[in-house]
Amino acid sequence: MSFLIWPGVIAGAALAVGLALWRLGALTPPPIAAWNRVGRNHGLIDDRPLTERLGERAPFVRRFDDAANIPKLLAIAGRTESATAWFLRTTALALLAVLGGFALDLLGLATGGDLPFPLIYCVAFGALTFLVGFLLLRIAARRRQAALEAGLSSALTELAILTYNHQMSIDNALDLLARSQADGHLWELMRDEGWRRLVVVDSSRMLPFRDQAFTSVASLYEKIGHAYGVPMFVLLGSTMRRMDDKGLSPRSVLTNLARAVGAGNLAEMQVRSEQSKFRQAVPIGLMIVPLLLLIGYPAWVSLSRAF
Repeated sequence: MSFLIWPGVIAGAALAVGLALWRLGALTPPPIAAWNRVGRNHGLIDDRPLTERLGERAPFVRRFDDAANIPKLLAIAGRTESATAWFLRTTALALLAVLGGFALDLLGLATGGDLPFPLIYCVAFGALTFLVGFLLLRIAARRRQAALEAGLSSALTELAILTYNHQMSIDNALDLLARSQADGHLWELMRDEGWRRLVVVDSSRMLPFRDQAFTSVASLYEKIGHAYGVPMFVLLGSTMRRMDDKGLSPRSVLTNLARAVGAGNLAEMQVRSEQSKFRQAVPIGLMIVPLLLLIGYPAWVSLSRAF
C-alpha cells in the first residue's frame, strides 16, 4: 500500500490548488465575473455562504452549518476575533501539542531506548487540542444564547411597565433595561448595533433611498432571534407585529406575554426538578452494588462449596 501514498498526496494537492483557484475566481469566465460585480452592486446577488443557501433546501446542511460555522459561533459567543484569527490560534495550539508529543517521544527514546508511545499519538494530541478549542467555542456560544434568552425573558415585565402609558417605545425601553442588567450580555448585543455581525439589513448603496425597503423594529428583532438562536427575540418581534397589525394595547399584550413566559419557565424548572430526583437516586442505587458484592460473594462461595 505504500506505493499509493505519493499519488494520493499529489491528488490531494491538486484538489487543494483547484479549490483555491475556484475560491479566488480564477476559473470564473469574465462575463460571469462582470455580471456578479454588477448584480452585487445592485443587490441582485445572494452573498450568503454556500452552506446557508443550501440549508434552505436541506435541513441537515443547516444543522451542520449551525454547529460548525466558526464566524457565526464567534459572533454568538461575543468574541471580537475573526474566524481566520481563531483558526490560526487554535491550529498553533494544536501544533504545539504535536511538538510536545514528539518531544516526549524523543526524551523517552534518549533515556530508555524505546518510544513511550507511537508517533501517531502525537497527531492525535493535536487533533484533540483542536477539538477541545472548538468545543469550548461552542460552549461559550451556548452560554451566551442562554444568557440572552434569560435576560430578555426577565425584562418583559419591565417592558410592560415602561410602555404602559405609551411614553416610551418598546425598543427604547429594551435598550434602557439591557443597560441596567448586571451581566451585560443583552446590552453588548444591543449596544452600537452589535447584532449587525450576523444580521444584514442594509440595502445596496446603488439603490435610491425611495427604493430601499423599510425594516421595522419587529422585523429586526425576528432577524436577530433567527440569526443568534434566541427564540425570545422572535417571540417579541412577532408580538410587536401583532400589536401593530391589530392595534392591540402594548400593556395588556406584553403583560400576558410576560405571564406566559414566566409560566413556561416555571414549568421547565419543575421538569428539571423532577429529573434531578431521578438523577440523585441513580448514584444512591449504585452505592448498594458494592454492598451486595460483599454480602453475596461469600454466600455464593459457601453455596458452591456445599453443593
